[in-house]
Order: sequence, then C-alpha cells, then structure tokens
Amino acid sequence: MNPARLALAFAVLPWPEQEKARIWERFQNGGPINLNAPEASQLMALDLSSFRDEAYRRNARLVLPGDEGASAFFEPLPYAVALWVRGTLPPPGLRIAVVGTRTPSLVGRERARNWSRQLTEKGVSVLSGLARGIDGAAHAGSLEAGPTWGIMGSGLDHPYPKEHANLMDRIVDSGGGVITPFPPDAQPLKWHFPRRNLLLAAWSRGVLVIEAKLRSGSLVTAKLALDHGKELWVVPGNPEDPLSEGPNSLLREGSARICRSASDLLEDLAELP
Repeated sequence: MNPARLALAFAVLPWPEQEKARIWERFQNGGPINLNAPEASQLMALDLSSFRDEAYRRNARLVLPGDEGASAFFEPLPYAVALWVRGTLPPPGLRIAVVGTRTPSLVGRERARNWSRQLTEKGVSVLSGLARGIDGAAHAGSLEAGPTWGIMGSGLDHPYPKEHANLMDRIVDSGGGVITPFPPDAQPLKWHFPRRNLLLAAWSRGVLVIEAKLRSGSLVTAKLALDHGKELWVVPGNPEDPLSEGPNSLLREGSARICRSASDLLEDLAELP
C-alpha cells in the first residue's frame, strides 16, 4: 500500500477520524488495514497525479508522505495527511505558534505584532492560524522582519477570513507559506479548525497564547501542545478581564510559563534541551 495514497484518502474521503488513525497505525506496523469494499474502491480510484496537477494550477503543490523533506511534518501526527502548500513549508529549527483571540485588545494586538517581529528577527519561525485578531497581527509583525507560516482551516479556494487573502499573498511572497490539510474546495467549517490547531501544536517547539477567553480555539491549541509534550507560554492579565481568563487558568493549572516579553520567550528557548 502506498502511504501517499492513504494520506490523500484521509484528506479527501469521508472516513471517520478514529478509523483513519486505526488504519494508519496498522499500516505503520505492517499489519493488514482491513478496508471494507467501498473504502478499498474509493482508495484505489484516487488519481494522485490529477490532485498534484490541481494544486499546481493554483500555484501550489501537494505534499504527501515520501516527498522530499516532508517526513518531519507527518511523524508527530496521529495519521499522515495531505498538505496543499502555497510557498514553503516551515524550515528546520525553532518554531513557535503564536495564537489568541479573534477580538483582542489594542494592547494585545500590538503585543502580538511586536513580539512576532522580534522572534522573526532572532531566527525563530512564527506560525499562526491566519484568523482575525492575534493571528493576523502575529503574521503581520513577522512580515516586517522576514517570512511567516499560516495554517488554514479551509481549502485554498476559500481563504478565511476573506479579508486575509492579501495577507496570505504577502506571506507567500515573503518566502513563507500558506498550508492546509484540506482540499482546495473545502469550506471553513467549524470542525476543520481543531485539525488546523493540531498542526500548529505538532509543528512548533511550543505555543504562545497572548489573549484568550476560557472557551476558545486558542486553549484547544494550548492543550494539544501539552499533549504533544511541547512548551506552553502565556501572557498573564487582569483577572477581571475575560481576555485573560484563558492564560490565567493555564497558569493556575501549572501547565504554562509566564511570558512578559519576546525576550522571556527567547531566553527560555535558549535553555531548552
């Protein structure tokens, strides 16, 4: 069985998530994957070359297991995925995911921009989720100093939010990349974003949460980072401020480091094994 074909199937066929993980584990262990007849038929009907051509027509490329330099991006995941990439994949070295609320304070927005610029100046690759608010500010700040990488929760044909289409073009032009595990026609559906968050956590040395409410996608990313053994930094805030609920709760749990500046984060990174 071709791992590239399996990864593409996981991306474009409506197989249950647990089934994908089970199939991939059996494949990795050399055991039978035991597809039923409809699944086997769907799998064999996939034309990898046509999907690669489809990506090329969008000025992108389809990255699959076995492609040069791709293995590191699949190893930390529960199962391999197909990646549609405009621009580049994040380079080796230190990578930090900067995340936060879509409705930040002015201070939070400027903090995300300034700190991301400083991290990029020091050679740290900044990843984020291309959302409004903290994500967009982080990407914009990094672009002032170099490249950045954005992970989409939709397909390339449906940039989300729409007003960030220009930001995505700038990211690609900077030498960075816009990456999605969803086929080009995929809409920005609610259940897509946890998968985007997983990639942010899995591909980063750690996650920085700048502002976030207690129930938010940013805290999902934070928890995923902890599940993957990654570092977690948060910016503490006023206990009466709803945008500080998420960071403060992670600090109270003892699962995150306090981050007061980009220098704090860089100092911590220098001390990590």
